Amino acid sequence: MEGATIRSKQGVTIALCLVSWIDSLLHFENFKRSTSGKLSKEPLTVPSIVRRAQYDNLIAFIDKVQNEDDFIRKWLKIEKKSIERKLKKHYQLVELNEPKAA
Repeated sequence: MEGATIRSKQGVTIALCLVSWIDSLLHFENFKRSTSGKLSKEPLTVPSIVRRAQYDNLIAFIDKVQNEDDFIRKWLKIEKKSIERKLKKHYQLVELNEPKAA
C-alpha cells in the first residue's frame, strides 16, 4: 500500500480492513506453526511464511505425481484444453446522434 493514494472514506475503510485481515492471518500462521512444534517461538516474516507454503505445496505436488498414476495425464489434458482461447466477438459500435439544440 506504500505510495497508494486513497481518495475516499470507503477506500480507507477497505484498506484498513485488508490490513487487519492480513495481520490476523500472519499472527494465526505464526501461532499455528509455533504450537505445532515445527518452529521456534519467534515470529516469521511474511516472505518466510510464503516460502514455507510454497515448499509445502511442492512436497504435496511431488507426492501426488509419484503416487497417483493418472495425475500427469489428467493435468496434460486440462492444460491442452486451455491452450487456445478464442477472442470474444466484437459488436459494431452504435452511433449515437447528439440531440439537436432548440
